[in-house]
Amino acid sequence: GAAFTKTDWKTSGILDTFCEINNDEDGGNLLLLALDLPVSADGVELGIAFDSLVRNQLLSGSPVIFISPSASGKGIVDLAEIMVGDKASSPSKKKDLTRIVKAWIPVASGSVLKASEEALKVFETYEIPILSIHGDKDEMGKKVTEMLGSTANAKTVELSGGHPVYLDSPDEFVSEVL
Repeated sequence: GAAFTKTDWKTSGILDTFCEINNDEDGGNLLLLALDLPVSADGVELGIAFDSLVRNQLLSGSPVIFISPSASGKGIVDLAEIMVGDKASSPSKKKDLTRIVKAWIPVASGSVLKASEEALKVFETYEIPILSIHGDKDEMGKKVTEMLGSTANAKTVELSGGHPVYLDSPDEFVSEVL
C-alpha cells in the first residue's frame, strides 16, 4: 500500500510467522518474497518485476500467489483489465494475468472499486481463486470484499482491525492466508 512497505511486514512479525510455519508444517516448500513496487505500478510494471525475478532465478516462472494490501492491488487489477481491453502492447501481454497469477489475496485493495465488472469476472473465468480480506473497521475494504465476492466469486473474510488489518490482526491474517 501507499503508507506501508515491506519493512512494515517484516517488523510486524508476519514474515517470520510465515517462515516458521513454512519450516514446521510445509517442510520448507513455501517461497516468500516481499515485492515493494511503487503505488503507481501497473500490470505492465508488475509483469516486468515478475520476469526480472524469474531471470534472476528467485522465481521459477510458474504463476504465484499474490498478497496485495491496499494500493498495491492496482497491478493485479490492471492485468485483468488488459485481458479484457485494448491496453495490451502485444498479444502476449493479454495473457500476463494467467501467466503470473496463480491466486490473489487482496487486502482492501481500493483499485477493485474502479475495475470493470468484465475484468473482475476474468478471475472466475480463468479459475484464479481470490481470498479477499478486510478489517471490520474499514468501510472501503468491506466494499472491495463484497464486490469481489459477488462479481469474482471470491472467498471473503472479515478480521478485527482497520485498513491495515494484516498489521492489526497478524496471527489471524496468517491463519486465513494459509
